[in-house]
Amino acid sequence: MDKLDKEVLEFLEFIGIKGYEGRAYIALLSLGEATAPQLSSKARIPLTRIYDVLDSLASKGLVEVKAGRPRVYKAIPPRIALNYYVRKYIDNILSLNRRVIDELNRLYGSSKSEEPFIWLSSSQEMSIERTKDLLENMKVDGFMSISEVLLEKLTNTLYKKLLSDPSVVFTITLTFSPLGSKALEQLLGLDNIDIRVHPTGIINAIEVDLSNAAIFGKTYTLFTNEWELILLLNESYYHGYWKNAKRIKEFNIKPNRRYKTSHHWLSIVLINDGLKHGYNAWVKVKGFRVRDKEPINIEGYVKEVRTDDVIRNLIVETEEGKKVVIGGLGASIEDIEAKYIEVVFS
Repeated sequence: MDKLDKEVLEFLEFIGIKGYEGRAYIALLSLGEATAPQLSSKARIPLTRIYDVLDSLASKGLVEVKAGRPRVYKAIPPRIALNYYVRKYIDNILSLNRRVIDELNRLYGSSKSEEPFIWLSSSQEMSIERTKDLLENMKVDGFMSISEVLLEKLTNTLYKKLLSDPSVVFTITLTFSPLGSKALEQLLGLDNIDIRVHPTGIINAIEVDLSNAAIFGKTYTLFTNEWELILLLNESYYHGYWKNAKRIKEFNIKPNRRYKTSHHWLSIVLINDGLKHGYNAWVKVKGFRVRDKEPINIEGYVKEVRTDDVIRNLIVETEEGKKVVIGGLGASIEDIEAKYIEVVFS
């Protein structure tokens, strides 16, 4: 058996045309037409087995039978038979996969814990799939510090998510030179993304909704929703990879569109971009009063954005004419520590 014949038989075996069936189909293609005994001799298949093999091939749509005595068999051309068979095979696999996933999800849901977690994965391929799932299920906003290799693998997922939900806000810091990057070209056309460059960066991390993160190491990936780690990553990214990076793309603000943010510093640059182009920024803020940690919701127009090396906050004037100072995580001198900021420009 030459290499090509072996590869063909291995493929047929892979798609469920097993054992004698593959040999019989190949032999029948070379004979054109044949009786069962003729095919048995050509394919070296015991005569006691050949009829069962031919019946199986006929049921799979690979062989047809000429009426009469003795029965004569003919292989259906591969361009017809295998294309049909493979499509049907894949459809059956996908259908079974959906049923199995539904069943396993019920098991997963019944045992799922809300406790914080830290998981390590040693499979980069599966880590990429897990990270795509994080991006696909992002509800509010997120950020990533990313290498060119990882960006190429995640771009399509991120692009589809941001395009399908323009209220979601995202920022990327590239840890490589952006010249000639095909993945970057795709993202530059999105309105709701901010892109920066920090070419000496070495950390690959993705965080969404201030609640879930993936950190890529050389031989592992860490996944977590543990709050202290999320806070640490948030501060490390903001101060080390984002604030001082070179900005190469701003948000393309659209009036009357709702934007959602859970990262206070990201809402500030979003609002600044809108104000710079002459828009008014109406915000809906959910958070806690700094003085007593009681929950509070306010709405109003942004009157001022203040940013320096220490302070980054918003001054919002409510409908009652009261001016409220909005800070982010760990706010101490502001009136409100914001957990969620919704913005609409007009």
